[in-house]
Formats: sequence, structure tokens, C-alpha cells
Amino acid sequence: MRLPGDPGLHGALAPVVVERDLPFERSRDRRAEMEDGLARASEEAIGALGASWEAAQAALLELHEGDPLQGAWALHERGWAEPAPEPPKEARSPDPRLPAGLVPAQPPPPGDPLTEACEGFLRRTDGVAKDLGGWILRRHCDTQSRDLSRHDVLSLVYAPSFASAFPRGEMLRTCRRWAEQLRLDLGAGGHVRIDEDDRPAKPLGARAVPVDPPHDVRICLLPAVGPGALRDLFAAIGPALLRAGPPPDAPPEDLWLSDGGLDHACEALFAFLLLDPRWTKRCAQADLSRDDERAIAVAHLFDARILAAGALASREAHVSGFSGRAGALSRDLFQRACGAALPTGLAVRDLDPWLEPFAGLRGRAFAASAYRDLRERFDEDFWRNPRAGAAIQGLFARGGRPTLRELWSEIGGAPSLDPLAALLLDACA
Repeated sequence: MRLPGDPGLHGALAPVVVERDLPFERSRDRRAEMEDGLARASEEAIGALGASWEAAQAALLELHEGDPLQGAWALHERGWAEPAPEPPKEARSPDPRLPAGLVPAQPPPPGDPLTEACEGFLRRTDGVAKDLGGWILRRHCDTQSRDLSRHDVLSLVYAPSFASAFPRGEMLRTCRRWAEQLRLDLGAGGHVRIDEDDRPAKPLGARAVPVDPPHDVRICLLPAVGPGALRDLFAAIGPALLRAGPPPDAPPEDLWLSDGGLDHACEALFAFLLLDPRWTKRCAQADLSRDDERAIAVAHLFDARILAAGALASREAHVSGFSGRAGALSRDLFQRACGAALPTGLAVRDLDPWLEPFAGLRGRAFAASAYRDLRERFDEDFWRNPRAGAAIQGLFARGGRPTLRELWSEIGGAPSLDPLAALLLDACA
């Protein structure tokens, strides 16, 4: 892809290079140009995206669960709440208050569980996202205009005005300070290693890569300044320990496979630490104002709401097809999620036939429940209690065997997005 300007200075750029540099660009106009270039590049690949979607739908049909949407939901159903039993159908007697020949209408059929969960989460957090989230986003962009875009949200997440409180060189030291208090072995006995070399095509953030679990798991990290990069590092530590936790003789399904939301739950459990002002002051040694603490919470809230929007848009793409209608709904939902516009060229890029955004959302919801449970059992500063570290290590030792529904039952709860909404709203208060 090419950006506006003298082609002799930079020429064609790989999209991954633009994606990793975009959040840290100070100029809004330049960020808009970079985002427009990404949108054009995505439009050029729309044929490949459509072919990939059709191939995924063909694979989902092979699950023999019905249509592709039902197949995709079957991948999440065992880790979500059990469907409520249908009430017995009884013959309804005529209502004497109605005219002769008329009978009461049948109750509406139960709604789709994905839609109900995501819509309920969005409704519960709409007010805070619109008022506090909109104010913080406009404050970050130093504008009173409501003409905000996706690149503004990325800039808020990765390069807020207080980003220097989280130096690039302190990322690993922050992890070690926290792990020493919790007595958590981040290296899993030498089986987890961090690759922090800066290579030209290395993507932004951090991710866990199981090379040969449980013996060799890598964390691919691009060090950067700001709370967003630190959050990504902590989010990668959880899945890395999950893959390195089981014994070497564990079955392959414990080492490689898991409920789709389990990896996301391990990511969010540690990423939520940045929502605790005591943790950021003690472990990250960042003394933030209350508005800056709220900005971090709003970034987490936007991220969760964007996942809910993505899940709803992906479901619509199964119903109406990988088309402009799904893209238009994706843009509308993104606008509702964070108050920013999603470029047309990027509207269908992140639609997922496997409903992966919902896996991320329910993983965060379980992490919020587990976070609350750790607080109740080990006090609010559980993150420096070695007994809490042992409890967390017990989760990783089982690898990918348990489903989120089973883990939820162990801490005395049922799958729901309410704990996630409660945690994020409390952090924004």
C-alpha cells in the first residue's frame, strides 16, 4: 500500500508496518491518511476475504449442526450458559374478556443467546461509553468535534497523553516486580521465553505462540511506550502460562486445544490489573491522575464493546451474507460501541465466521468473575498475595481441558456478561 506524499521517501509499505505505527502518530491528519490507506488495501483484498468466508462456512457445515451460523454457535455453546428448558405447551383456554373467536397471542420465541448477551452488555454500558468515553476521547484528541474515527480510539489506547508514565524499558521490569510479589514463575521453569527483538514486519502488541508446548512457548513482543503495550504484554503472559502449565505427558487436547474463550480469559485476567490504581502505582510505578486512570478504564470498555459489536456484525454476516449489508451494520455497531467512525473499507475486514469476537467477550466475562473471586478470597490487593498466585497457577496447570462453563461453576457463578460490565463500570466510576 502507498500513503500520500513523495513515493521516493517511503514507496510501498506493508500494511503491518502502517498498523504498528498508526497509533503512535501524533498528527490526526496523518493518522487519517494512514487509516485511509489501510481501508483501500482492505478493499483490494475483498475477493480473498469473501473466499475465506465461504471456505469457513463450508467447514462449519461439516460439523452437522445445521446451517453455518448454528455450527459456529456450537463451538461456543459448551462454554456458555445452558439453554433454558422450553416450557410445556398447553392448550390455551379462550379469554372471556376477548370477543368470541379471538385467543391470546402466543408469547414471542426465546431470543438468540449471542444477540441477547451482546445487546444486553451494550445497553448496560451505553451511558458511560457515550458520556465519559466520549469526553475522554475528545479530550485526548483536543477537539470538541464529534467527527472521530477508529484511529482516534487506537491513539487513546496506545498513546494517551500520559503514555510516558509507562516507559518502554520498564515493561519487563514491571512484570518481574509484580511476579515476585505473587511468587509466580513467568518463565514456567524456562519453558516460556520472550522475543523482544524489533524486526521491521513485527506486528504491534504481544502474543503467545506455542511452538512445542509445554516445553517451548514464546511471547512475541514489540516493546512500546504506553499502557496499551503493557496491557498487551500482560495479556500474552496468561495464554503462554496456560500452554506451558500441563505436564509433558498430558494429552494433546490439553496442550494445544481449548474452549475458544479460555485463552481470552487468561489474557484478560492479567490485563485487568491495569484497572487497579494501587497496582499501577506499586508495580508499574506510575502515579496517575484520576482522569488518566479513567482513560485506561475507558480503553478497556471500548475494547469490550467493540468485541460485542463485532460478534453481532459477524452473526449478521452469516444471516444476510458477506455483503454490504453486513458491512453497514458493522459500521453502525462500531459507531455505537466507541463513538467513532469505522472506514467503509475496514467494515468487513474483521468479520469472523467463527464468531471469535464472542469468544473474546465471554473470556473477558469469566476473567472478570475470577478477578472478583480472587478479591473476595485474598483481599483487594490479591496481586501481591502468594496464596493467590498458587490459585492462579492451578488454573494454568490443567491446560485447555476445562470449558469456561466448568470453570464458572467452580467459582460459584453462571456464564454471563454482567460481571464484565460491572467491573468496567466500577473502574470508570
